[in-house]
Amino acid sequence: MAGRPDDTGEAGRRAGLRAGTARRTDAGRGGRPRDTALDERILRETFALLTEVGLHGLRIDAVAARAGVPKSTIYRRWPSLAELAVDAVDAALGPREFPAGKDPLADLARIIVHTWRLLMRPPLTTALPGLGMELAGHPQAAAAYRERVIAPLRDGAIAAVARAVDTGAWNGPDPVTSVDMLVGTFLYRLTYLGQTPDLDEVFRVAEIVAGRPLPGSDEP
Repeated sequence: MAGRPDDTGEAGRRAGLRAGTARRTDAGRGGRPRDTALDERILRETFALLTEVGLHGLRIDAVAARAGVPKSTIYRRWPSLAELAVDAVDAALGPREFPAGKDPLADLARIIVHTWRLLMRPPLTTALPGLGMELAGHPQAAAAYRERVIAPLRDGAIAAVARAVDTGAWNGPDPVTSVDMLVGTFLYRLTYLGQTPDLDEVFRVAEIVAGRPLPGSDEP
């Protein structure tokens, strides 16, 4: 099989952790600057707890104990546990923005590879789908989850498909439907069927949706 486009890897995850804490630091109440290292530790320990107990089992006492901080430190930074959970996942995922290149299909292939690698990386494989469902009872945090966790990769994929449509390189449905078909198939098999699709399988589905081969696939 031809090589797949690369992604940002562990260095990207660490950069995302710093970016996630920077958002909260910039949104502080003023006064002396926030301790970003402390924010990172809280987010890291929150994510670790999320993978163990889920959102329903997350408790402020446990986060404070794991991070070695008083509960008041967390309350000053996050208005709710649900929003803390969203920040923790956002930081754990790392950067998820891909600048547009010359070939929209190559851009889409990079996003597919990056998304697959994220979702196949324990403990994200189980944590992400579960958190998305648990947030249904927290509208504000759910909106933040969609905007910050889901939208960067989804919107990037939709934009790549839209560019491919404009150049006549896409034979599938409209961009939004195409991306949702691809992601929906992958998550359905992962979440409901208990299957773990390999990258070749994901590309086969993507090529069925696209109605043509994609860069990095076995097809010429």
